[in-house]
Amino acid sequence: MHHLSHLKSSSGTRCSRLVSKKLFDATCGKHCGTVHYATPSMAKGAIHDASVSQHIWYNDYTPSQRGNILLKASTLIRDSHFEELVEREVLDTSRTAAEIRGYDVNSASECLAYYSHLPSIISHGTAHNIDNSLAYTLREPIGVTVGIGAWNYPLMNAISKSAPALAFGNAMVYKPAEMTPGSALLLADIYEEAGVPSGVFQVLLGDGKSVQEWNLLDNEIVGKISFTGSVETGRKIDEYVSKNNPNFPKVTLELGGKSPLIIMEDCKDRLEDAVDAAMSANWYSNGQVCSNGTRVFVHESIKDEFVEQLVEKTSRLQIGHPMDSEIDIGPMISRSHMERVLEYIEVGKHVDHATLLYGGKRLGTEASDFGHEDGYYLSPAIFTNCRDNMRIVQEEIFGMVMSVLTFRDEEEVISRANGSTFGLAAGIYTNSLTQAHRMASNLDAGTVWINNYNLGPVELPFGGNKQSGRGRENGSSEAVYEWTKNKSVYIEMN
Repeated sequence: MHHLSHLKSSSGTRCSRLVSKKLFDATCGKHCGTVHYATPSMAKGAIHDASVSQHIWYNDYTPSQRGNILLKASTLIRDSHFEELVEREVLDTSRTAAEIRGYDVNSASECLAYYSHLPSIISHGTAHNIDNSLAYTLREPIGVTVGIGAWNYPLMNAISKSAPALAFGNAMVYKPAEMTPGSALLLADIYEEAGVPSGVFQVLLGDGKSVQEWNLLDNEIVGKISFTGSVETGRKIDEYVSKNNPNFPKVTLELGGKSPLIIMEDCKDRLEDAVDAAMSANWYSNGQVCSNGTRVFVHESIKDEFVEQLVEKTSRLQIGHPMDSEIDIGPMISRSHMERVLEYIEVGKHVDHATLLYGGKRLGTEASDFGHEDGYYLSPAIFTNCRDNMRIVQEEIFGMVMSVLTFRDEEEVISRANGSTFGLAAGIYTNSLTQAHRMASNLDAGTVWINNYNLGPVELPFGGNKQSGRGRENGSSEAVYEWTKNKSVYIEMN
């Protein structure tokens, strides 16, 4: 049984028992821990501490010294806390241990290593001779920043926000999702062990309502807010900040998606690879990924063979306890989310009148022989005979629900792929490099994958267009822009 406390920083944990939330094990539905929420006074103190500590972090530590500390944190993740983080992520998210070992923890270490070097090698400004006078620009830290993470990738959310923030001399107050708080608390311990000063990175535990109660968003000290989550919540945050924070802090929003994956006709000779990509784009992380390519457009000439291979391969996937190394798919994050996905499957069958070709059922009830009674397990759902205006095709479900659509030519599929309120990502499978470049330039998406899907190296910026958000995370020049502010200086030389 885990009991997680309100506020964590390198100065320790302060607890109060005013508000708490139970955590449940998604593999069996049983109570497995309790989260104790921070109070408004704790949040106010965290912001104050962050402001004081940020001045020390930026003024008393050189870029190289800050970088060395982050590099040490990277090493600690890889060499000392790897399995601890894997177990915490599995317990919180119910994603498979094999997936988390292969991606999340390694990527977290790589992200810190990448940003540990940037402040020292990227120019912080430019100099100009204007009318015999000297003019130059500086890049300076924003100051106190706030990060708000989502529940599907808790460790990577915390790292992708805090690593560049701290590297460029900012402090961060971070609120993880209420269902997945463990990794952020461990990260605070790792930063402390690496030498990050007290107060520079702090974790506040709470739910969505807590953020407003804490006055995080309208606090004049806060210079930037980075949010990952739903479109609905992102819109509320943006509107609240614009109305209530007089200093207009930067707001970065990494929101939802309903991304297209396009399988072109010339993929007939490598259809198995395209099927694997579609499975990765839909079943990865139990389907709970904002960038997933859930609208799968398949050229009409290869649709039947594609679907046949897709069903056959999906039926071989192993569903079960996420700590089992042989398992491909774990349970949904929570009972309520499982029920939401099941409701969409019913919509697909009875409202949209699409054909449920495979799966879409709950597993693990007492009446079944699945072996994980009362867990939040679902079988992947494959719908065919889909149309663009169906709810299951247009709305983000955030679960293992794939819609297969057919098309005739490139012009048609580009138009239909862009016919969404989202613009987070897209995928293309084709043997033609010319066609791939042309299609990529015409797709309205923040990321386009060609002959692969859902790869996310820290070197490349990530973010969306339209209702998928504003701003970018990761990358180098984008990180400088997102986590620093510009100052112009003009010196009269006459």
